[in-house]
Amino acid sequence: METREIVDPEVFFNATGCLRNLSSADAGRHTMRNYPGLIDSVMTYTQNCVAASRPDDKSVENCICILHNLSYRLDAEVPNKYTQLNHVARNAYVDKTLTGCFNSRSGKLENDEYVLPIPDEEYKPRGPSWLYHSDAIRTYLNLMDQSKKDATLEACAGALQNLTASRGLMSNAMSQLIGLKEKGLPRIARLLQSSNSEVVRSGASLLSNMSRHPILHKTMAPQVLPDVSRLLAFQSGNNSNFGDIMSSACYTMRNLIMSNPQMAKPYLTSSMLNNVVNLCRNGSCPKAAEAARLLLGDLWSHRELQGILKQVRKLSVSLVLIVS
Repeated sequence: METREIVDPEVFFNATGCLRNLSSADAGRHTMRNYPGLIDSVMTYTQNCVAASRPDDKSVENCICILHNLSYRLDAEVPNKYTQLNHVARNAYVDKTLTGCFNSRSGKLENDEYVLPIPDEEYKPRGPSWLYHSDAIRTYLNLMDQSKKDATLEACAGALQNLTASRGLMSNAMSQLIGLKEKGLPRIARLLQSSNSEVVRSGASLLSNMSRHPILHKTMAPQVLPDVSRLLAFQSGNNSNFGDIMSSACYTMRNLIMSNPQMAKPYLTSSMLNNVVNLCRNGSCPKAAEAARLLLGDLWSHRELQGILKQVRKLSVSLVLIVS
């Protein structure tokens, strides 16, 4: 008996294109997450294409963009296993601060201080639980390896960016899953070399999110600092994403270098530092200018790094003016 596809590929492409548009709106996102079988079908189709070495099947781009949109604000909008853990962490923090009258910490909750159990994954995820499952993470990373389409690469990085964007335990767990368990950092760092500024922006933002978690610093630094420092040294300001890209790169550099200042020395090139100084004076990118100022201020605060900074004569004068 001759086999044939249940749904015509063109019909499926058009249908997923409509869903892609609907998923970008708040109402559509909320409805689609709860629609039985929708996420399961989109994810299964994508995984089947990856397994069949068809990463650039035209419907895959639509499917990944749908999953990207549905993962937006997931931690805030969809109750999940991390919601209860966040509650436990906050209660533990309150108990700790009440019993310690002379706590030297500020009032900020740092989830990395708590050794809390990461919830077991569902063996067969369904619906929204697919969106933060390790199989989904693996699918996004595999597509980053295989796909040649910028829109697909951007959507994969964007979905991971959404999962790591919050300040809660989901961000911590997803960052560890991406960087440590699935060893995805080299694939993300390669996105920074793209000629497409949207792809670079998504990759840079994802790395910035992940760099907030100290548990990843030792692994992240050698794998991403070469590309991040190169980005800061050579990224041009002739695209609309320049401010976002540079802001993310500065925060990533700052987080990783401050965890081990000695490791920073090979990356503090004169071209990179001069670009960061110029960024501080860029009135058209206030967000990036602030990130650059904070990076330079932290670099200048370490005596072991001041010597390197002072070697760049013109730069040392500029730094004194900026950070003073």
